[in-house]
Amino acid sequence: MIILKRIVRIFFLILSACGLICFLIPFYCGVLNIGNGTGILLCTVVFLTSFFFGKIGAACRKSRPFRVSCRIVLVVFLIGVCWAVFLTGLMVYGSVGMKPRAGATVVVLGSKVNGKQPSADLRVRIETAASYLKANPKAKCVVSGGKGAGELATEASVMRAELIVRGIEPSRIFAEDASRTTRENLQNSLAVIDKNGLSRDLAIVTDDYHQYRAGRIAESLGVSHGAVNAATPWYILSACYMRELLALTKFLLLP
Repeated sequence: MIILKRIVRIFFLILSACGLICFLIPFYCGVLNIGNGTGILLCTVVFLTSFFFGKIGAACRKSRPFRVSCRIVLVVFLIGVCWAVFLTGLMVYGSVGMKPRAGATVVVLGSKVNGKQPSADLRVRIETAASYLKANPKAKCVVSGGKGAGELATEASVMRAELIVRGIEPSRIFAEDASRTTRENLQNSLAVIDKNGLSRDLAIVTDDYHQYRAGRIAESLGVSHGAVNAATPWYILSACYMRELLALTKFLLLP
């Protein structure tokens, strides 16, 4: 039993240390959001708990209220792990969703702009959209995203300029530059689509982890959709993934 406890303790020490490194990498690359902030906090708590496991166990044996509190925390932690696994399954399911229908309007969902330059995450969405538009020369495109804190240009204007640089004709690109959330992205894009007589079948360009939530929102707005996945850069994936876990939790539990 003692050996098993030591193995479990070492396992969680290594796991939490590796997790801490994964969440610190985006921070080193200039990304600090609620995603990697939460990840850093959780991994630090697990690491310290594992490191001081012996002292915590001794305190539990001496104090019944403390022992009960620790058990409650453990149950909550295990429920959280199961919830994260469930949400991860939904993300995977969304990323392998239906392909866009022929003639679908491409909608590129916004992401952070650094000054007037696309962030690493937004850049891969732009590149993915450009590749899809070149492969489907008759498709029209709506770039969607307003201007957030610290941004010197709207996400839509940056995406439009980058798509033109990549050889997409300006006449194929429409823009909405007022949205701040995924729901607003899609609602405002549909307004542009209806105004210009474009197809309400959507080809949603966003990161694979984001496709499930984006697709569910599109369905709630009464439109069909297909997924065009952008590959999230590995060095910010941990922050993006954890942020989406929180966003998806809010979406499912607080609609």
